[in-house]
Formats: sequence, C-alpha cells, structure tokens
Amino acid sequence: MKIYKYILTAFICLLTSSAFAQTRISGNVSDDLGEPMMAVNVVEIDKDNRIVEHATTDFDGNFVMLVKNTKDKLRISYVGYKEQTLEIGTRTVFNVKMKDDNQIDEVVISAKPRSNTNGLNILEREVSVAKQTFNMSEMEGLSFASVDEALQGQIAGLDIVFNSGDLGSGTQMRLRGTSTINGNAEPLIVVNDNIFEMPAGNENFDFATANEESFAQLLTVNPEDIESIEVLKDASACAIWGSRGSNGVIMIKTKRGSRGKTRVSYSYRYSNSWLPKGLNLLNGDDYTMLLKEEHFNPRQSSTASDAEELNYNPTFAEYENYNNNTDWVSAISRHGETHDHNISLTGGGDRATFRVSGAYYHQTGSVIKQKLDRLSTRMALDYFVSDRIRVSSDFALTYTDNDQNYTGLLSDAQKIMPNMSIFAQDPQGNDTQDYYIMLQSASSIFDNNQKGILNPVASGNLAWKNTKSYRITPQISLDYNLMGLNNDETQLKYYGMVYMDYATKADASYFPSSLSTKGWTDSEINKSSTSDEKTLSFNTRHRLTFTPHFSNENHFFTIMGQWEMTVGNGSNQGASSYGIPHHIWSPTTGSYLSSSSTSTWQWRSMAMSFSAVYSYMGGRYSATATLRRDGSTKFGSAHKWGNFPGFSVRWNIVDEPWMKVARDKAKLSMLSLRAGVGQSGSQPGSEYLHYTVYGEAGKYMDMTAMQQGGLRLTDLKWARKTEANVGSNLGFLDDHLTADLNVYWNKTADQLMSNYNIPSSNGYDKLSYRNTGTVSNHGWELTVNGNKFLKIGDFSMNCYLNVGQNFNRIEEMEETILNNQNADYNFNNGSYLGRIQVGNPLGSFYGFRFLGVYEYSYKNWEDALNKMDDPNYKPSRIVAYEKTATGDQGKAIYGASCPIAYDEDGNVIYGANGKPLQMVFGYDEGASIYSFRGGDAIYEDINHDGNINELDIVYLGNSNPAAQGGFGITFMYKRLQLKTQFTYRYKVDVVNQARMELENMYTNINQTIAVNWRWRKQGDQTLMPRALYNTGYNWLGSDRYVEDASYVRFSYLQMSYSFDPKVVKKLGLNSLYLSGSANNLFVWSNYTGLDPEVAVGGWGCAMDNARTPRSKSFTLAVTVGF
Repeated sequence: MKIYKYILTAFICLLTSSAFAQTRISGNVSDDLGEPMMAVNVVEIDKDNRIVEHATTDFDGNFVMLVKNTKDKLRISYVGYKEQTLEIGTRTVFNVKMKDDNQIDEVVISAKPRSNTNGLNILEREVSVAKQTFNMSEMEGLSFASVDEALQGQIAGLDIVFNSGDLGSGTQMRLRGTSTINGNAEPLIVVNDNIFEMPAGNENFDFATANEESFAQLLTVNPEDIESIEVLKDASACAIWGSRGSNGVIMIKTKRGSRGKTRVSYSYRYSNSWLPKGLNLLNGDDYTMLLKEEHFNPRQSSTASDAEELNYNPTFAEYENYNNNTDWVSAISRHGETHDHNISLTGGGDRATFRVSGAYYHQTGSVIKQKLDRLSTRMALDYFVSDRIRVSSDFALTYTDNDQNYTGLLSDAQKIMPNMSIFAQDPQGNDTQDYYIMLQSASSIFDNNQKGILNPVASGNLAWKNTKSYRITPQISLDYNLMGLNNDETQLKYYGMVYMDYATKADASYFPSSLSTKGWTDSEINKSSTSDEKTLSFNTRHRLTFTPHFSNENHFFTIMGQWEMTVGNGSNQGASSYGIPHHIWSPTTGSYLSSSSTSTWQWRSMAMSFSAVYSYMGGRYSATATLRRDGSTKFGSAHKWGNFPGFSVRWNIVDEPWMKVARDKAKLSMLSLRAGVGQSGSQPGSEYLHYTVYGEAGKYMDMTAMQQGGLRLTDLKWARKTEANVGSNLGFLDDHLTADLNVYWNKTADQLMSNYNIPSSNGYDKLSYRNTGTVSNHGWELTVNGNKFLKIGDFSMNCYLNVGQNFNRIEEMEETILNNQNADYNFNNGSYLGRIQVGNPLGSFYGFRFLGVYEYSYKNWEDALNKMDDPNYKPSRIVAYEKTATGDQGKAIYGASCPIAYDEDGNVIYGANGKPLQMVFGYDEGASIYSFRGGDAIYEDINHDGNINELDIVYLGNSNPAAQGGFGITFMYKRLQLKTQFTYRYKVDVVNQARMELENMYTNINQTIAVNWRWRKQGDQTLMPRALYNTGYNWLGSDRYVEDASYVRFSYLQMSYSFDPKVVKKLGLNSLYLSGSANNLFVWSNYTGLDPEVAVGGWGCAMDNARTPRSKSFTLAVTVGF
C-alpha cells in the first residue's frame, strides 16, 4: 500500500506544480464608445503562432483565463474590429478598447477576384480557360427541388431540359452538344471538389434506355446549401478531371461558416402549382360517333354499332357506366403544394468557424398521388490550428422519399373512353364507392386498346411506385502551409483529404387485383416488385502546390502536383412476384415468382495530375498547362493508363500602354483574348471487360447452367476527345458591364461502340465494345452581364443574356457499326427511322413527307383532274419540296387531289391500260399491296414510281436545338427588387407522338377535337384523313407529326423586399426578407403539344409521348435572421 501512497503524493505534487506554473489573468473588452462587447475571442499564442489557451468575453465584456507562458502574447479579435496583439509579461489585468476596422469595406471593394482553376488559386484575370460562374444568391426566395432547375438558362452552352413535370423526374443536361453515342453524355457533377457519383453506381448504366428518374442525381443536394456553381467548358479546363470530365464539369461549392457571433437563419417557402391547359379531347358523345364511323369505313362493318358500350341502350346492364361525359384529365389533376423549410447556424471565433444546416422539403404534384419528401442536413467545420494549418470537415446526409404513379396517368387519361364513368354506378346513375373497371367480357372491339388502359383515377389511388434513397458523404481535409504565408514569400502548400460516398436506393411497386378484371393467375394481378441497391466509394487526394517568389514582380509562377485514388463497390438485388395475397406487398410472400436478380460490381481508378500557371507583367500575359494521367481497371494492361494534356494562354490587351485612351475615355476595364487546346477521354460503362466472365445461362434439369459471357477485350482503349477554344472577355465601367465570347471545336475519336457484330464462327456473335467512329461538335457561346450598369439615384438595373449554338456531326463510322445500330424500318404506322448516318447529327430521324389528304378516290380520277383544271380551284394540301439543279429548295408545280402518280415534271404517269397509274403502298413484293383512296394521307413519291416504300424515306430533321439560352432583367429601388427570367430554345424538331396517337383514328382510344375536321366524302378538302380502324397507312412516320418546338418561356417573375436592419432590430431580429414569385407564367411557342420542352433519350430523337408537362405555380417566401 505504501507504494500507492507515494505515487498518489507524487501525482498531487505534479498537479500542484502545474497549476502554480500557470498565471491567472482577467480583463474587460469594450468598444470605442465604452460599451461592453460579448463573445470577443481572447487567445494565448506562442512564438509559432499556435493557440495555447482560449477564452471569450461574457455579457459584460469580462474574461478570465490561465496562461501557460508569460512570454506568449495575447490576441484579441472580433469581426468588424481591428485585431489587437498584446505582450503578457507580468500583467494580470487587461482592459482593452476595440476600434472599428474602417478599412475592411475598402479592402473588399479593391480586392482582386480569384479563381480556383485546375487546382490552382490564381487571379480571375489570369484565367485562360472557358468557364462560367453562377452565384446561388441570385435564386433567393425561389423554390427549386434541385440545383439543375435553377441553372436552366443561366449558363451559355449548357442545355438543360426537364424530363417531365413529374416529381423527382430530374433533367437532361448537355454541355456543348453530345460527343458520345453509347456512353454518358451528362456533365460531371463535382461537390466541394469531390465527384458526385450517380445513384445507379459508377458508370454501369445504360444511358440510351434509362428511365427519367435515373437522371435526378442532383435531387440529393439541397439548393439552399449551395454558395456558387462553376461550369468548366473546354478540354483545357476539364483536363484536370481526366476521363470523368470529357462532357464538361459542373463544380458546386457549398456554404461554410464565417467568424463572428452565432447567427441563425430560417427560411420558409410555400408554392401552389397546377397543370397548364390540356388538349381538347372528344366528349363521350363525339367519341361514340367516331368509333362507329371508324369501324364502318374499312369494310362497311356494323361491329361498332353492335357494341353495347357505344349505343346508350338503357336495357344494357352496364348502361349507367357508359352514359357519361367524363373529363379524365381534370379527374387526375389537382393543385400541388410545396413546403420548403431551411434553418442554418453559422459562426466562429478566431480559430474555428462552423455552419450547420437542416432542411425539410415536402412537395405534392399536380397529378394525384405524387409526393416528394426530402430531409437533409449538412455540417461544415474549419479549425485553424495555426496560421499554417487548417483542418476541415464536412458531413452531409440526405433522405428522399418519392411517391410516383404506377403508370403515366396523363397518357391514360387522354386515351381512355370519355363515356365511361370513374366510379361504378348503380341503376339510378349514382356513383358508388368502387372504381369502375372495364369487364373482360366487354365487346371484342375493345380487346386491343381499352381493356388494357387502366382507370387512371383508380390507378393513381390504388397502385403505387415508391423510391427511397439515403446518401451520406463525410469528408475530412488538411491544409498545411509548409513554407511561406504571404505573397511576398516563396510558398509550398499541402492539401490532403479523404472522402466517402455511401448511397442506398430502394424501389418498390404494387399493382392490386382491384384494378383489373383479369383472372387471378394473370402475371399482372397483385404484382409486387422490389429493387435494392447500395454503393460505397472512397476517394483520397493529395496535392502539393509550389509558388516561388520573384524579386521582379513582373513574373508570377505556380505549379501543382496531385495524386488521387478512388475505390468503390456496389450491389443490387431485385425480385418480382404476382398472385400474392391482397394488400401484402412483399414479393417474397408465397406467390408466383416472376423474376429475381442480383449483381455486384467493383471499380478502382488512380490518377496523377499536374498544373502550372505563368503570368508576366501583372497578368498581362498568362499561360496555363495541365496534364492528367488516368488509370482505370476497365482496360487491359496495354491501355490501362491514359494521358490527357491541356494548354491555354491569355492576353489582357486592356493592360497594354497603348490602350490607355480606351481605359480612360471609353471606360474599358477588360479586353482580352484567350486560346486553349486539350484532350480528355472516356471509358466504357462495364467492368471486367479484359477478363473472362462467366454467368448464368438458363437451366438444365432444374439446375442452373453457366457459360462464358463473351470474348475478352484486352486491346480496348480510351475514347479521346480533342477540343480547341478561342475566347474573348470584354468589360466596361469597372466590369459593371461584361461580355464573354467563346468559339470552340471538338472531335471525339475511337468511340466506344457497344455490341459490335462479329462472325458467329468465333463462338460469339458480338463484342461488348469496340473503338470506332468519330463525332464532332463546334459552336459558339456569348454571355452578357450588366451589374448595376444603369444607376439613377436609388434606382438601378441588372441584366443578363446568354446564347449558345452547337453543330453536331457524325464524321465517320464503320459500316458494320451502322448496320448494327440502324434497325430496318418496319413500315408500321407511327414508326420513324432512327439512324446514325455519317454527315448528319446525332438525334436525326427519317420518314415520309406528308402532303395532305386525297380529295377523291382513284375511280374518280377524271373528276379530280377536271377539277384541278379549274382556275379557281385551291387544293388543300401541303406543297411538296424538291431539290433543284442548283441545290435550292423549289416548290413542285403539280397537284395531288386523287391517288395517281406524277413524274418529276408534274405530268401524270399513265399505265399500259391507258389510265393513270394508281398510287399504292407496297414495300414488299410478297406482301399485299394497299391502294390509296379518297381520304387517305398523301405522301411524297420521291422517286416517282407510284409506290410509297423505303425509297421515299428522307431526312426530316434532328432534335438538337439550333440555339438555346436565357435572359433576364432585375429592377432595384432601394430595398425593393423585381426580377424576371426567360429561357428559350430555337429550331428544335420534336415528334409529337401524343398528337399522332390522338389524331390517327386507327384504334379505340379517345381523340382530340381536331378529328372533327376529318375527310368524310368524295371532294372534301381537309388535312385530316378519314377514320379507318386498324386499316390503311394514314399515320406513317412523317413530317406531319414533326413540329418545331421552339419556345420562349417566362420562367419566373419575382418581387422581393429586404427590410432595413435598423427596423427589424427593434423586433429582435437581424434581418427580414419577403418575396413572392409567379413561375412558368407563359410559354410562347407554335408547338401543339402540352409542353415544347422534350428531352432526348440516348442518341435518338425527341419524342413527346404525353409526359406530364411542367406545372405553373406561385411562391411566397420569408427569410428571418436572428
């Protein structure tokens, strides 16, 4: 026991000596008026400028602390006041008066803006690459589910198109066109210098067939947490990101803390939304009359007349259920609401700053049973160990819950019978509580269409589809100034970080038996499907930056070297069952298992990058060079590594001595020229291509069989994109009025084409990938910004305008690839020929030219020709266009009011019987030939042979806009602000598939009122063909349904007011901001669909298939600061 007593005595003595070694000091801090100051930072710093002890003043400005060494110094600081450093020595009481730092505002105003470009922090005026920055403070008070919505129309050359108006559907983004055929064409998303992996898990993703929800990756980033967005456009700017940045880079920077007392900010936004006016559809009475005519015309059949569902016969058992004029579109529409809550805490002392935020976003759609909930939190902490060392940490967590419709309710609402009731009705015609579902015993004429269309109201309320996702992204980083702290010293800086990205996504859907009258064993009855996916990735990056100090200040040089590595893995499993017990949603319950799947994948990449900037004469001349060396496990050893260089220069002409007159008299603040060239690459979407992979190959005697999945690809290499950019910057009035112009050319060679056909004698008929083909893009972009360029007293104006034009072209491609990608035309109604054709852009489509409607049948050809000789006759047809000898477009001079053939000079072609040659549709000699009649659609006979077939298919257009962009004006008077924004797309071709289906009069689905102007008898002049059920070729893929979807959208009109701080302080607040906005007010367009904004899937054309249009809405917002 004695030894323990000795140890305890020694320990107490040690503590006592330590306590006596410290000196107790106290003091008071006040401002220059003598008022006490609370929360002032008081720190003891040693000779190396490291913090030893720390204290803060209380409500009365007092502080008490123990100092470890009286040779250290006392530093007293507070935001907005001059920092004071005092010797401690023998003093024990410090009474300090703080003085206003009147120079702070002047420093901010005169500070030169800087930019982090290619990993280097340089002056903005030395940036030689093509990029554009957007500040999210411009969006204050507006409600956006994701940041890509806010970016639309803000960045020149960035074409953002909404996939639909459904909640969580996301957007499609294209920066400077599409450079790939089979791969990902979306820009790379980077959040706080970390690549934002797609929820679908690395690049194992088929972008040609992906559903729209798969693209909504930015939904997990709360727009309220974003400070600014920087878009890197050319290869010289993106080279630092290697293969991942080949489509451009969108860099998102989130908000961080700032020194000063803790500030609390709360904002709330409320929005109410509704669908725009829809198509004018037939009512129940007109619909029943159309169907009877539609079924009678082809074969004078009375089938439709015998259908009880169309006859309004009171003795029919289901009479009340088919005696209605139901507005199905209104029935599935509603007013949606958005509640957006955000709260944040920001503050910090001399050595640490923090920002913690939380948000809850709740939105209901303008279509029934659509709902989106998002909970998010983000924390940013910066701790300054000393002037040389800073440790930073970030943590973000996002949870989303998205309720979606099981099917496209709007499409079903447009197609379903309008004379059918929503609810089952009793014999007196009163609605019951049960939804009405068409019986399978209904008339046979409805077998192919109406029996398969769900009651959209019942479907919306009883069937469901849900997606839940979690995303966690923690990060820790270290900044260490190894040498030098000031610009007049040689500096060596180290930056290192570790980042983790963990994401889960769970999809589930359920289809109940109450939505169908099919048998219990049908594979769609009580069907439940689930899919669960998890991805996890780690990234570490280490960077050294060296900036030597030159005695000659005309020279500036900095160089950076970086190494990074990413590893990740993912897994997915899914199952689908049917016939499960009612209201049990798990597919693992005892039932019929229809499908199950599971998959896992891994990836790893490593990269080394170097970047250097040299400037001369204070940035008058500057050059930037970058090199990135990427390594990927997706390639074999021969091509595992890819090198991607970039180089750019800038000449600030405005700094030349001979520009002094322009600077002084013309108020020219910037005139520069930039030029850059660089390379980037892309890699395939699949892993393990250079390995022999085995997989399941069916079953034999109830045992699973395995087989080799394909040939190893040991010689596959990177696709390479080479880009050149020439640009200019112009500024006036101290850059209150600026312009940025860029002209670019890029070419992507060695395209990674999938499913390459090979002779089956090899044992396999395809290669997973092959390098072949070249795609080019060239274009220009212009951005004009006016920041308070007009100021009269308390009134001022801001404005912006951006426009981008891109030209896409397929330069070369192997014939084998073309034959593989280009399927043969099936000559069915409603089909277009989508092709990859050398010399034309991606997104092109091909079909027939529609010229109108035949007024007479062939048997009346003499009447038709006589009528055409009448000088007062005006045929109702679309004039054909032909190429003249000079290559110009010329109008054909002949008419076509009955189905007879004409030669290229407009003369009637006569057959051997002396009669005019009749027009037919016959693409196969062995198939039956269809003879056109009066009321049928006219298609241009390109080769004048009297036969409409594949030889008459021509290029119709493409879905790439000729130009796109946005503009807006902001008016400010004192604290009142009125802001407008417009977005536009010009000359973009869209196939209006919805109109095609709702005007074809070929099936039993409902039609628009346009069909009331259909052809009915000989001699009728109209552009609407006759009604023919399941007969004829009146709706072949032609330019009849190809529309110019050019538009100008009034995106929003916002009025806001920021209250005077002196007024709100009387209420105990620091700030108060109110705003109201009207969103998606008007769309000016000649497009006849619901919304001219239509996204493109893969390399195909834009098809409007009755997707939900973007809603109109108004928003009220309030932001309070404490």
